[in-house]
Amino acid sequence: MMSQYLSHAFKPMDDIYGLPLLTIPLRHDRHVVHARQRARDLAASLGFEHQDQIRLATAASELARNAFRYAEGGTVDFSVRNSSPQVFMISVTDKGRGISNLNEILDGRYISKTGLGMGLIGTKRLMDHFHIASSPEGTHVEFGKVLPPTAARVTPSSIKAISTKLAGGNPADPFGEIERQNQELLRTLAVLKEKQEQLADLNQELEDTNRGVVALYAELEQHADDLRRVSDLKTSFLSNLSHEFRTPLNSILSLSRLLLGRMDGELTVEQEKQITFIQHSAGELSELVNDLLDLAKVEAGKIDVKPRYFEVSDFFGALRGMLKPLLAGNSLDLIFETTPDIPTLYTDEGKISQVLRNLISNALKFTRKGHIRVTAETKSGGWVVFRVADTGIGIKVEDQGRIFEEFVQIEGELQNQVKGTGLGLPLSRRLTELLGGSLEVESQPGLGSTFTVQIPAYFGKAISEPPAIPVLDENNKKAIVLFIEDNRETSFVHQSALKNSDYQALSVANIPGARAAMKQTKPALVVLDRLIDQKDSLFFIDELRSQGYLGPVLVVSVIDDPKGAMSAGAAGFLAKPVPPFTLLNVVRELIEGKASKTILLVDDDEVTRYLVGGALARGGYRVLEAHGGREAMRLIQAEFPDAIILDIAMPDMNGFEVLREIRSIESSKALPVIVHSSKQLSVVERKSLSDAKVLIYPKQAFSREGGSHGLLQLLEGIGTGL
Repeated sequence: MMSQYLSHAFKPMDDIYGLPLLTIPLRHDRHVVHARQRARDLAASLGFEHQDQIRLATAASELARNAFRYAEGGTVDFSVRNSSPQVFMISVTDKGRGISNLNEILDGRYISKTGLGMGLIGTKRLMDHFHIASSPEGTHVEFGKVLPPTAARVTPSSIKAISTKLAGGNPADPFGEIERQNQELLRTLAVLKEKQEQLADLNQELEDTNRGVVALYAELEQHADDLRRVSDLKTSFLSNLSHEFRTPLNSILSLSRLLLGRMDGELTVEQEKQITFIQHSAGELSELVNDLLDLAKVEAGKIDVKPRYFEVSDFFGALRGMLKPLLAGNSLDLIFETTPDIPTLYTDEGKISQVLRNLISNALKFTRKGHIRVTAETKSGGWVVFRVADTGIGIKVEDQGRIFEEFVQIEGELQNQVKGTGLGLPLSRRLTELLGGSLEVESQPGLGSTFTVQIPAYFGKAISEPPAIPVLDENNKKAIVLFIEDNRETSFVHQSALKNSDYQALSVANIPGARAAMKQTKPALVVLDRLIDQKDSLFFIDELRSQGYLGPVLVVSVIDDPKGAMSAGAAGFLAKPVPPFTLLNVVRELIEGKASKTILLVDDDEVTRYLVGGALARGGYRVLEAHGGREAMRLIQAEFPDAIILDIAMPDMNGFEVLREIRSIESSKALPVIVHSSKQLSVVERKSLSDAKVLIYPKQAFSREGGSHGLLQLLEGIGTGL
């Protein structure tokens, strides 16, 4: 039977070291109240603070109630453990049937429907000392708290004084105890309020810490700038080194041409041969320097991709002109072909030209007869494929991978006649990969080679299909606002903001979609998210201007950088998240070219601000929000609103206090104010509002049908109508 009960090694107080204070028998339910009162009174006499008095009294009351309810009686003993430090101990003993599932209760695994066990768990958490033993013969619970360091040490003489003091009271009055508990509850609530204020101070400290973190980020950004400058110095060094090499090489080449041109007299056969060797060597060295510099820049990430729009047909025409001198005295045919469905490309034209020039030059070197065909065609997924096919000597299968290694030259029948650096093909592959593409080769000895360059038609993203453009209602004559936003939820909020307004929203998810939309529509305003697909999209403003769009562009972004947006050509900037009525106000101002009248809405209730602010925005007003009186005063002096809609009941400053401060400022004495509150105003309050020349529009009136229209009419009546 005993195995069903907790076999805690309970160690009772050694009577030699215990200083007994009081024993209360539990024979009636009023004795439970008596135990609570005595626990609190003793704790107070021993020097415990108010909160600890309540904890000890509550624990004693809860365990005494358990003993009386479930064991039908018992005793509560109060004593002081004469240790160092001393401990105020309370023992509750009963002769009930014990607690069979004590382990389960103490571990928190027992779910009680009657409250059984909750007192044990709470006491264990609140006390410094806790022991329990339970068997079929009864349960003994002993708990206590260490006396405060400031309390006097308890002695037999001080115990006698405490006993005398307690004997003069009447602890058995339950109604008095309830009143006292209520007072304790009020004091506890006051302490909680103080804790909340401390929490507010802590939040302010956290805000200050956040500012420090922002400063740290700024410092890190400065370090990043320093690293970029170091990298730029490296690039500058490479450029200067290249210049130092190129200058004497160009001089050698120029002098060689002068000598071979007999500018200073005839040359012997041997002299001409020597000068020709010098010229060829200088040319090869110059080519090597150029390729080395380009490779170094690619590896260091210092070659910038400069995408722009261009047509393949124009590109092939320019390429043909550049390569024409290489065909002089050559019987090869150089053919350029393109399919009619090639789209306008958006990539780095110069780098594609450099790649194809390298490939065509190689083809010319290793092709004796026949032709070189350069083609361009589209591929599904938004890719464009360039091919350079020749009828030359071809490349063995085992050598096709090696030709893309630096300084590798394949031995062959024409190799001795054709000199090269071995860097052209590795550089071409690196440049192609830089553009997001690939360079591959197919070849058979004696049958020629085909080099295939595959790149995205739009740099930075392969487009699987043409961007979908929402269908607009042709009968809707409202001005179009084009939203470029890749977040679905944000796009929905933006479109909802324009519902029931004078504008219709057209939303696309990316820049290609925006280009397609601009071809089909003429928006009155473009709203551009700064980060599209994790890339800065401010470049699109320049593109819009180059395409002839003269309308305003509004930039919205999580990056709070209005200066950067305005420098890029934006007409306005809003930081996300953007309240719907704020967005509507700014859209209206940018399209119509005039500022709306400003209403300051002062209310601590977020729902009210949302509803009233939305109604005002739809009515054509610019809305400023303040969630309290202090914020309202700051906005009044900073923004100079045309009117104020003011709540009365607010936590920091009530509406009357705000009104007094408004009227005390010379510049806002005549500022129109509408009190918008659900508070039942007294006759005196109405009189004071009337004296301050304030109108009243209750929240109950706004909630009725047509309430928002009534508010707009009231604004118009005080001279702030649109």
